[in-house]
Amino acid sequence: MGCRVFLAFILGVCLLSHCQSKHLLRFLTFCQKNVPSDEEYDVEFDGDELFYVDPITYQVERRLSEFAQQWTPDPGLPHEVYVSLGTCQYNIPRCIVGEKSPPEAIEVPTSHIYSQREVELGVPNTLICRVSDFHPTPVDVTWTRNEQPVAERTIIQTQYYSNEDFSFRIFSYLSITPQEGDIYSCSVGHVSLQEPLTRIWEVEVHTDHQTVETAVCVGGVTLGVVGVATGVWFIKKAKRSGWALRT
Repeated sequence: MGCRVFLAFILGVCLLSHCQSKHLLRFLTFCQKNVPSDEEYDVEFDGDELFYVDPITYQVERRLSEFAQQWTPDPGLPHEVYVSLGTCQYNIPRCIVGEKSPPEAIEVPTSHIYSQREVELGVPNTLICRVSDFHPTPVDVTWTRNEQPVAERTIIQTQYYSNEDFSFRIFSYLSITPQEGDIYSCSVGHVSLQEPLTRIWEVEVHTDHQTVETAVCVGGVTLGVVGVATGVWFIKKAKRSGWALRT
């Protein structure tokens, strides 16, 4: 089994006055033995990825638009990434020897699926499949709509993020236009799983028709309770009147 090395340079940054609150800025370098395509270099702030550098083209890809408006990449960043990834690959065989070829940790992924916004029929939306707590990479995330594979062009997937325990997480986004009765699924394949981990999401919309039915039902129950209460009141009143006449 291949040995992966994940190097994390962690810097706690105090941004508020008097250091009342601390934030975490992380520079992350990841590489895998003999698999250059799996290399990563990214920078995260409080768990959100600010940007990553493509290991093939060395282009900077910003993830947070608000950060992109306030930041210009350092011209020397591509060279810095090149050196960092090269150092990562250089250290892998030395780490294997130094740690006496330890077995690779295998962690089973968890997954959740949810919509980005409140669901309205016929209104474009996005489904998010969050896959987390797995090790090692990669995971294979696939989507279906009504048991049929969806078009690849409707799917966007993030880079691998590092959790505090150095397991990984990743997000897959599916563009949808919800229709009544639609059923979507997100399936995750991983070396730790004998079969894919699948989550189901169904289109559920609280329509005006359902609202009217609910209102009628609630109104009927309310009227019934009022009717019973009124009847009990009249019975009690009649009993008291009868008792007064007999006395």
